[in-house]
Amino acid sequence: PDAVWVFVDRLAVVDHERGRTYLLAVCPADETVPARAWLASARAAVAPGPPDDPPPAAPAAAPRLARDRARYLADVAECQRELRAGESYEICLTTSARLPVAGDPLAVYRRLRRANPAPHAAFLRLGEVAVLSSSPERFLRVDRDRHAESKPIKGTAGRSPDPVLDALLRRSLTTDPKTRAENLMIVDLVRNDLGRVCQTGTVTVERLMAVESYATVHQLVSTIQGRLRPDVSAVACARACFPGGSMTGAPKRRTMEIIDRLEGAARGVYAGALGYFSVSGPADLSVVIRTIVIHGGEATVGAGGAIVLDSDPAAEHEEMLLKLHAVLGAVGQRSIDVDYGDRGVVVSAGREGVGEE
Repeated sequence: PDAVWVFVDRLAVVDHERGRTYLLAVCPADETVPARAWLASARAAVAPGPPDDPPPAAPAAAPRLARDRARYLADVAECQRELRAGESYEICLTTSARLPVAGDPLAVYRRLRRANPAPHAAFLRLGEVAVLSSSPERFLRVDRDRHAESKPIKGTAGRSPDPVLDALLRRSLTTDPKTRAENLMIVDLVRNDLGRVCQTGTVTVERLMAVESYATVHQLVSTIQGRLRPDVSAVACARACFPGGSMTGAPKRRTMEIIDRLEGAARGVYAGALGYFSVSGPADLSVVIRTIVIHGGEATVGAGGAIVLDSDPAAEHEEMLLKLHAVLGAVGQRSIDVDYGDRGVVVSAGREGVGEE
């Protein structure tokens, strides 16, 4: 399906900062007996704490990319032709990797969360499908006072165990003209999206191109805020801003047409949004990146990057691999042999970065 909605009236809320867990049951005032019974059983269930994870199992085969290196480089070149023709300013090109995976998806998620902690991590088990996300990116938040916030990410650099080199990599995000241009274009797009649903004069850029550091990468993040008009709900705001501009490019509609032609298949939940809408008004949704989707014993991971006129195709391919390797490590691979059919590429899943052989 294009979307899955679940009405959640039973919650276990974990406050990681204070080390406390809260159990909540939403129910009508005259139907408290089932809710209290659930609270009692849930309290007993969470009391022992989670079990230790088993050692990760290596997958049976190498990840297989949807498009080989030559095709990916050709698609980057085609994006640049569209840019030169004036059809777009920036195009977010993506691909996906697939590989067999065994074991409980929750155990895989816990390994992913440990190896690649992120502020918008999420686990969903929906029938035969499991979504394991370690997203660092906020698509949209609406608070009780109707303030809307989006924090698009554009700009990625790998981490290094060498503190000096790591600091240089971090600094490079704020000084590289190409990276800054990519980020600024998406900031303008998000400002336009929010401007359609926010009160006049309230849309502001609270932080422009700030660096946020995670376990495997540094990211360049901007923060855009506004106050919703009285007639606009959180759902209407999400509709106006969806999909996240950092996963499309600009202008959004024409660029999505180009992406649809080049990628040739739907992205699925990848590049979409994951989160909640509260019955009391607030909402918080992430952009679905750094995410594993498991179905039928197979894991799928999407990754890509923004293409602009001065993009280097080989560097764009390497950035895509960099984003893949941190996620694929959760399924037991420290050195990832990417199966391209006629040639292999070894992607190191260590913190030193990505290399090809």
